[in-house]
Amino acid sequence: MRYVVITRDQCNFCDVVKALLEGSGFDYIVYNIQRPENKWLLTLVKQAGHTTVPQIYAPDSSYIGGYTELKEHLNGGN
Repeated sequence: MRYVVITRDQCNFCDVVKALLEGSGFDYIVYNIQRPENKWLLTLVKQAGHTTVPQIYAPDSSYIGGYTELKEHLNGGN
């Protein structure tokens, strides 16, 4: 099972999240909302009330949040 990371182009926090997951040895899949095949995701992200990226989901499909929440999650905070 993998983490899901929703990103966009030229996003420093997105890059840091990917590096954090890689450095911790976790698998993840990236969906870039600026790619044509992922445009549908932008609608879902907006409907969920999210206005920033990255948006991160745990392997069990639970919502984590952004970079700060991921750091807390990986440090045993969730």
